[in-house]
Order: sequence, then C-alpha cells, then structure tokens
Amino acid sequence: MPVLAAAMVMSFAFHPAAARAQDAANLLPPDTTVVAGEAPRVVSGRVVRPDAQATDSQGVAGVSGIWVTLHRVGSDTAGAVDSARTRAGGAYTFRYRRRGRGDAIYFVSASYAGIAYFSLPLLSPRVVGDSAEITVYDTTSGPVPLHVRGRHVIVSSPNADGTHDIVEVYEIANDSAVTLISRDDAHPTWTATLPVGATQFAVGQSDISPRAVRDDSGRVVVVAPFAPGLKQLSFSYRLPAPSFPLHMALTNAATVLEVLAEDPRATVTGARLARVEPVSIEGRRFERYLARDVPANAVLAVDEPNAGGHSRQQHYVVVLALAVGLAMLGALGFVFARQRPGTRSVAASGAGKAASDPAQQIAREIAELDAGFEHHPAPSSETRAAYQQRRAALKQSLARVLDARRTQG
Repeated sequence: MPVLAAAMVMSFAFHPAAARAQDAANLLPPDTTVVAGEAPRVVSGRVVRPDAQATDSQGVAGVSGIWVTLHRVGSDTAGAVDSARTRAGGAYTFRYRRRGRGDAIYFVSASYAGIAYFSLPLLSPRVVGDSAEITVYDTTSGPVPLHVRGRHVIVSSPNADGTHDIVEVYEIANDSAVTLISRDDAHPTWTATLPVGATQFAVGQSDISPRAVRDDSGRVVVVAPFAPGLKQLSFSYRLPAPSFPLHMALTNAATVLEVLAEDPRATVTGARLARVEPVSIEGRRFERYLARDVPANAVLAVDEPNAGGHSRQQHYVVVLALAVGLAMLGALGFVFARQRPGTRSVAASGAGKAASDPAQQIAREIAELDAGFEHHPAPSSETRAAYQQRRAALKQSLARVLDARRTQG
C-alpha cells in the first residue's frame, strides 16, 4: 500500500457542504467549460487506518462515515469539486470531468480526527485500488520521537554588505503509527535552533504550512502535525559578516548531513563532514560536503572570507537548496521505509516525489486555506481580507510555476 500524504498532512477542521457551496458560488464560474472530447473520470478507493487487530491482510481497517473531498486547484480556479462520506469499509468513489485550464491538479482529501490527509495527484482518467487508498492515523500529543533523516545547509556567497543568505532544508521522519499533534503553541511538535544574529527568517517551499512555523527568539518552532512518514521543511535567514567563522551545533542527530558553500574560498569542517565533488546548478557552482550518521551535539564550522560580493535573490537560493537536496538523496540511494504492524515495508518515495513538486505543494496549501476559512462561522472583514490576499498570492505563485513548466516543456 503506498504511503499517502505523510508529507502532505495538514491540520484544519473541514466542512464539506460549506466548501461545496463556496466552490459553486465563487470558484467555478458559469462559463467554465468541460475539457472538450474527454470522457468522465473516476477515482475509487478506500480510507483506512493502521489496526494491528484488523482482519485485513495488510493490518488496516476501513474508516466509514468520514468526509472525503475531491479538490481541483488550477491557475484559473480552485476549490472543492465534490464531497461525500465514506461507505462501509471506508470505500469512496467520485466521478468527475476535468474543467477549465488543463494545468489543474486534482486530488482527494480525507478528514479524520481534525487532520486532513491527501492522496497523490490523480494523473490518470481512472484511479482505483491501492492508487486511490488514503491512510489516516490516530493522533497523540506525544511523546513521539521525530528523526532527522536529512539536513542540508546552503551558504551563499557574500552579499555586497558582507552578509550571507543561509538556507536550511530538513527531512523529518515520524517512524510511529500515530500522528503527532501539538496541544497548543507552547508545546511545539518539533524545534530547531538558529545561529546567533540570524535575521529575516522565512519559510520556503515545504511540506509544512508557513503559518505553522515561526522564529521564536532564535528557535524554529513548528506546531504542524506530523503523520507517519517523511516531511520536508525549508527555511532561510541572513547572517551578518561578524557571525563568521560560523559554528552550528546539531541539536538533532542526522542520518545525512550536507553542506553547500557557494564561495570557493569557504572552508567547512567538523560533524564528520568530508569534501566531495562540487555541484553546479544553473550556472552556479557549490563546494559540497557530506556526512552520514551524524550524532546530536556535533558541531560544524563554516569559515567564510569577509569580502564583498554580488547580491543574491534569496528565493533563488531556496530553489537551489531544494533541487540540490533532492539530488543528494537520489545519488546516495537513501530510502526511508517504515513497517506498519502486519504489513509489508513501504518506502516513502511517493511522498518524496509529491513533496518535490512545488505545484502540488501550493495546491494543497490553497485547499488548506479554503477549508480553514470555511471553518469560520462568521469571519470578520479583516479575516476575510487576509484570506483573500493570501489566496491570491498562492494562485499567482501557482500560475508562475505552471507557466514555467509549460515554457520548459
């Protein structure tokens, strides 16, 4: 059974009828046309949860009576297409026709115990069986250990004022059979530390909503739920020249540690790091250092010459960070697997592929935003304005990603 949505799980209360009403009223205008000449599509699967006592040969039990929703997210419109409750054994079926622009992404979500779990994108006209199965999990506020499978640190060349843009990417694994949730903001699900002097903290393209991540006095605090499987978190910040030489203590052990330094004069030492072949992406060359099985409290050091350089666009560094991080995992043949009671071992490669697609990430964030807004019984004008502003920004981002894909294709 495929790993579905461990890296895509989002926390929100969901009201399908309201979402469906808004979709009909606002999101799919009357002149939206069905894709010409295309037959109806179907997605038919089950919603299941791990159960060691289940008679199912895979150790899962169907979850009946919960809401499942078919979503469409495109550069033109976005919203819920249809919703229904699961039948006996957790079965569900949707029949639909693609509408509007052909770049739209369709997927199914299931809401269980206040958490929404998403299927992979529906790429074929007929998606059935295991390909349409969604696994949901019981929740707990802990303790559940989370493990860092990969950590990537990207240090840019110095800006004109001597500052450096830093990007960090984590792959965080929940090896249990329950979803870890936060009781409140004072009890985060995961944390990391920032170097002293870090400013301009920002969350990049991640499997975790930026609204669930914050900089709390030099500590990265995450309150998002962690389902079993793998999540990717990316964030960036800026360090002044006096921060170098930079010493970073690893508060979490890491299966794989990677450091990329754009300045060829930089030196990177400590934390079992060894220099390997440099990488070049879109004309930018990075010196590369790798380590395996790095213990907690290890210290890596980066010594950067304090010299002026060309100003860099921070978001471009983030794109490079994600690309290089994913390439590193592929090159090392790193596979994260988990074993559910009574099931065969399942690799999280599907979740990783979905997580690496910015369009799919943005689509799910739009779905999360819509469902969260629908949960407000009487939203204030400020809440509505913030929702509309954020939604417009996400749609613009999605349109740029899809336009770039069309240009490259």
